[in-house]
Amino acid sequence: MTDFMSDQPAVRCFLSFTHEDDSFLNFVTPLKSSLEQFCASAHGRKIEIFVDRETIGWGEDWRTRIQDGIDASMVFIPAISMNYFYESSACREELTAFYAKANELGLTQLILPLIILGRDLITDDSDDANIRIIGQLQYLDIEEAVLAGAGTAEWRRTMAVVAGKLIKAIQSAERKLAAAAAEPMPGPDEDGPGLRDHVERLAEIGTLLERQIGVLTVSLDDLAGEMVKATADLEGRPKEVVKERIARTADTIRPLSVSIQQAGTDFEATIAETDSVLRSYLALMTSQGSPDMIAQARKEYQDFVEMLGELESVETTITEFLGQIRPLEAINAPLRAAIRPLRVGAQSIQLGIRTLRELRDL
Repeated sequence: MTDFMSDQPAVRCFLSFTHEDDSFLNFVTPLKSSLEQFCASAHGRKIEIFVDRETIGWGEDWRTRIQDGIDASMVFIPAISMNYFYESSACREELTAFYAKANELGLTQLILPLIILGRDLITDDSDDANIRIIGQLQYLDIEEAVLAGAGTAEWRRTMAVVAGKLIKAIQSAERKLAAAAAEPMPGPDEDGPGLRDHVERLAEIGTLLERQIGVLTVSLDDLAGEMVKATADLEGRPKEVVKERIARTADTIRPLSVSIQQAGTDFEATIAETDSVLRSYLALMTSQGSPDMIAQARKEYQDFVEMLGELESVETTITEFLGQIRPLEAINAPLRAAIRPLRVGAQSIQLGIRTLRELRDL
C-alpha cells in the first residue's frame, strides 16, 4: 500500500557554507540531519537539505536555477562566519544572487541566515554590502550550539528553534506564491511587474552603476597618487625613516581604502540585482514582446554589457597596485591594516565583473 503522506516531495533547502568552517567545527552533517528530523517530527513537513553545490544541479547557469528554486519555496541557508565573506567567492555570489532575486519577488523570508561565528561583526551598517544583507534579515545566532557540539542539549534546543523558523518561512512563501499565481499575468504593456517596471528599474540601476564606477575610479587615482608620494626617494633612507613615512601614509590612505571597499561591495550587490532584473526582463520580452520590443530590450541589455570594458580596466589597475604594494604590506602592520578594506572591495569588484561576463553570454 502506498503511503501517500510520506511520498510527498520534500521542500528543498540549500546550505551555503565554507569548507574551512566545517573542517574545524564539523557542523554541516549534524545540522542537515537535525533540521530534517525536527521538521518532520515537530512540524510534519518533509525537507531535504542539500550541502553540495553539485548535487542540487546548480550547474553552469546556477543563477537561473535560483529562480526555479524560489518558485518552489526553496530556502537558502547561509552558514555565516567571516570566512563566508572573505574566503569564499562562491558563497558571496550565492548570497548576493539569491537575495537580489528574492528581494525582487518580495520573498526574502526564504533566506534563513545562521550565524556560526563572528556574530559581533554582523551589523546592518557594515562597510560590506553582503554583511549588511545579513544584518537586515531575520538571522538566527547558533554559535553557542555549534560550539557545544551535536548531541548536546544546547544543540537540540537550538535546532528545534531553527526548524520552527524554517517551517514558518516555507509556509509564508507558499501563501505568497499561491496568491501571486492566482493573479492574472501582466503583459509587457501593462502596469505592474511588467515591461514598464523593468525599464524604470534598469534605468535607475544604470545611473547607480555609473556613480559607483565614478567613485571607484576617483578613489583609485587618489590612492595611487598618495602611494607615489609615500614611496618617492625612500631608497637608501634609514629604516626608521621609511617606517615613519609609511605609517603616516597608512593614516592618509585608510579612508580612501574604506571608500573603495564601500563602493566595491555596493557595486557587487548592484550587479547581482542587475543580473536578476535583466534575466526577468529578457524572459518577459522573449515570451510576450513584439519583435520591435525585443530588439529594444536587446539594445538596452547591450548597454549594460558594454560597461564591462571600463570595469576590467579598474580591475587591472587594482591588481597592479596590490602587486606593487604587497612587499610593503608584509613588513608594515599599519599599512597592512589600511589596505585590507581595499582588498575586500577588490574582491567584490572582481565578483561583480564575473557576473557581468556571464551576462555578456546570456
